[in-house]
Amino acid sequence: MGFPTLHHNVGIPHLNPYCYLLGLTALISLVSAYAAWQRRTTAPASRPFLLMMLAIAGYATVAALEAAATTLSSKILWSKLEYVGSGSVITLFLIFATHFTHRKNWLTPKALAWLWVVPILNVILVMTNSWHHWVWTGFLWSSARSNLLIYQHGPGFFWIMACVYAYTLAGAFLLLQAALRPSLLYRRQAIMALASAMIPLIGGSAYMLKLTPPGLNITPMSFMLSGLIYSANLFRFQLFDLVPVARDTLVESMSDGVLVLDQQNRIVDINPAARELLGTTVACVGQPAAKSLLQWQDIARRCYDSGDHRLAIAREGKPLRYIELRTTPLRDRAQHITGRLIILRDVTERHQAELDLQQANHRLQNQLLEIEVLQTQLREQAIRDVLTGLFNRRYLEETFPRELARATRKSYPITVALLDIDHFKQINDTFGHLGGDRVLQAFGELLRCHSRSSDIACRYGGEEFVLFMPRMPLDLAYRRIEKIRLAWEATLVEFGGQQIQSTVSGGVSTFPPEGRTIDCLLHLADQALYAAKAAGRNCIKHGFYQPLDQFSVRCGNHQL
Repeated sequence: MGFPTLHHNVGIPHLNPYCYLLGLTALISLVSAYAAWQRRTTAPASRPFLLMMLAIAGYATVAALEAAATTLSSKILWSKLEYVGSGSVITLFLIFATHFTHRKNWLTPKALAWLWVVPILNVILVMTNSWHHWVWTGFLWSSARSNLLIYQHGPGFFWIMACVYAYTLAGAFLLLQAALRPSLLYRRQAIMALASAMIPLIGGSAYMLKLTPPGLNITPMSFMLSGLIYSANLFRFQLFDLVPVARDTLVESMSDGVLVLDQQNRIVDINPAARELLGTTVACVGQPAAKSLLQWQDIARRCYDSGDHRLAIAREGKPLRYIELRTTPLRDRAQHITGRLIILRDVTERHQAELDLQQANHRLQNQLLEIEVLQTQLREQAIRDVLTGLFNRRYLEETFPRELARATRKSYPITVALLDIDHFKQINDTFGHLGGDRVLQAFGELLRCHSRSSDIACRYGGEEFVLFMPRMPLDLAYRRIEKIRLAWEATLVEFGGQQIQSTVSGGVSTFPPEGRTIDCLLHLADQALYAAKAAGRNCIKHGFYQPLDQFSVRCGNHQL
């Protein structure tokens, strides 16, 4: 590799036309980068484009220095740095193409890292060429009077070029897809960007295939044309300034059907969604709506009514569909109606979901009713005695304080009767517990029959019962309890082919003169009940009839 340098300008840069072209390329790239920098906040794709143009400017600058260098070592140094620029350019170009075609969601941190891995490895391959000579196997001066250096390439160079092609073609493929879009402005921008990418690729191919003068690599200089095209794209087609919102992009891709009628009610536009929904073709454009929508008379009639409508449409051989139709008048600046815009939306799934929701609500309401019934049943079970069906002691203890408070506010009496079936143990011993249960049930039925709707009949425990009688003075209550006693004495309970007869003893107490708490009233009634049993049973006693020294009790502030 001991190639001599030019003897007439050893170590002195030699400015040739290539240097000026490359300098102009760098300048154009910087101008484009500055223009993109001014638009960096309005378009996401402007940032990778700015970096790409800066990379091109750096690449062209280093290439200019290589073209001006006259020593072998300096040329090799600048050539190595060129690979840093070219690797950055192709990577940033692919990133730019991804942003420009609105696929930046592909560029995850992991994907970006992999994109940069290959160019970095290629730069390392170039920088270490003196160890393996895979990129350059040798160097030759093109002539004694020229400072162009011919690089003899090894397999590493072709690998690097394959990477360049892969990155560039990948970006070009994305731009080609964008160029095929319906939007005219967007298509022009994509075509210009695609042409800008293809020019350096053609220049690199010409150099690799040795179609250029020996030692002349036109790849960096081809970026001057790319920069000019990008500049035209920036200033002529307003790249990054305009977001194309074309009719084809918006209307053609809408999932809702769009139908436009003119003043004569002719169809002037219809998108694919509407054609599919109505089963029509593009041939209906220009035809009267009434004629083109013969199968859809419901839709045709409502095309002239402003507002929203929901229609059920049946097509032969197809399931029922529900269509939501919205008609909007189109007006000119003088507010004259010039046509109608009709939006058709297939709401079959939503309609079915609403029906399902209604059914679910109906089921839920039924379940709530069932729950309420169950809660009522549970409440009844909690406050009712299972055997007799009367209220239980718990209900009495919950209700008694409220009734006493109400009676205190409204100043009316309450009489409490405590009743006990006489010799109930003998009934159990004689007829068994089933017989005893039947007697309890019969007495509960009797007690219920002789109670008012405002009374509370409870099974207090065992064979004891309580009858709570609001607004019932003592004398009337006494007569009622006596009537119950006589009715029970005359009752014969049928059980197992036998008749069971028993009697009942009772004690009564009255609010307010005798007590102002439930404990007081029940205690007095209990004392009177004991007096009735002591008197021979089958009778009713009242607390006032008992000797004070025997049944005296302190109830609140009242001494009995």
